[in-house]
Amino acid sequence: MTERWSGQSQAGKAGFSIFLWWIQHLPLIFSYLLLYPVAAFYLFFSKKANLSLIEYFQQLQVANPDSIHHRYKSFLNFGQSLVDKLAVYAGKGNRITFDFENEQELHRLASTGKGALLLGAHLGNWEIAGQLLYRIDAPIHIVMRDNEEEKIKQLLEQHSKGKSFSIIPISDDASFIISIKNALAAGGLVCMHADRYMSGMRTLKSTFLGRVAHFPFGPFFMGSKLKVPIVFVYAMKDSLYHYQFSCSQAYTDMSPEDLFQRYLNLLEEKAKLYPYQWYNFYPFWED
Repeated sequence: MTERWSGQSQAGKAGFSIFLWWIQHLPLIFSYLLLYPVAAFYLFFSKKANLSLIEYFQQLQVANPDSIHHRYKSFLNFGQSLVDKLAVYAGKGNRITFDFENEQELHRLASTGKGALLLGAHLGNWEIAGQLLYRIDAPIHIVMRDNEEEKIKQLLEQHSKGKSFSIIPISDDASFIISIKNALAAGGLVCMHADRYMSGMRTLKSTFLGRVAHFPFGPFFMGSKLKVPIVFVYAMKDSLYHYQFSCSQAYTDMSPEDLFQRYLNLLEEKAKLYPYQWYNFYPFWED
């Protein structure tokens, strides 16, 4: 049986504190430079993450899937995505720029006042996009597992500047679903990942990058059941300080299975275009 994602963060307060200090007092490039030894540490000391990346590159059918270069670049990109997120969150992300593909679809959905569900994945840097949706005239809500240590959350809140979204924490009961429903009913845009599940969750399975994998059933069922428009969104880093934020067409009145297949098609396309921005560092496919 493949080991599932645990829902736990590996971040520590000391690490967050160091990067926050560098981001607040020094140009962003210095924080990037600090990542090189950090990425090397994970390259040599995180066995599970390395094996998972090798498996991923095998599924992508890249040359030399076990190459140190592939894994090191992935760890480095992951670190940069965290630094960029912290920089924007703390109001220090002035160097970071964005292009928006199909932004008009989000404006259109916001103008209806009926709400919409935005589904992403741990591919690219979707968290940073939550800060950019201030351009959309609708309340923004991000659904995430409330699994950071309390001291780390307090640290982030202490240094945050102009946060433009609210958090809907995933709880062990179904109360967070009511929060999502209420947010949508109020015309909000609700953003959530749709690529990770935990033990006990109902899943959908399909061939992804040539091999069977499981995905959470909930996001696709919710979009179908609540009969709100669903779009797929990604923020992909395409140069040192630049992101490409994209939004798919809106899907309505579709079954969970049909929504899931369209989501998978786009996820595969993005993974092939940006092979070093896959951040699921655990066994992802069936044994």
